[in-house]
Amino acid sequence: MYRDYLWSPERMKWVTGMARPSGCVFCKIARNDPRVPKKVIYRDNLVMVIMNIFPYNVGHVEVVPISHVEWPEQLTDEEFTHFCSMIKKTINLLRKTLSPPGFNTGINLGKVSGQSVPHLHFHIVPRYASEAGFMDAIAGTKVMPETLDQTYKRIMKHADMLKK
Repeated sequence: MYRDYLWSPERMKWVTGMARPSGCVFCKIARNDPRVPKKVIYRDNLVMVIMNIFPYNVGHVEVVPISHVEWPEQLTDEEFTHFCSMIKKTINLLRKTLSPPGFNTGINLGKVSGQSVPHLHFHIVPRYASEAGFMDAIAGTKVMPETLDQTYKRIMKHADMLKK
């Protein structure tokens, strides 16, 4: 039945590979490759926080180590500690800027788990009580109430929170 699935048709470009550059997209973003579309919220020498440009929901971001690793145990202790700290800070940033009452969070480790980029990254997806409406329920279309640029601007107003 239809209601048994989460539909996200805007992700089809990613799923089919049409939107994927060759090589590691996260490494290209970390190097500021101009050919890769990106919305970087924060970056230092160990980690970056980026918006997912094919989001599941408004405010979907990822915390990504700069080091190209696939598994958490491949990070140094310093990298792992900072990675976890940035997850906490990013959730606080999203609470302040977008006020979601909940989040879906997590890491897909390995291709069989759903990891589409073999570079460790942590998803943070804000969730809202009123996000499912007529279009979601009847037409199978996710209605995003604002553009990526609008969400990015709202988040960037308080992005300094990640530097503390």
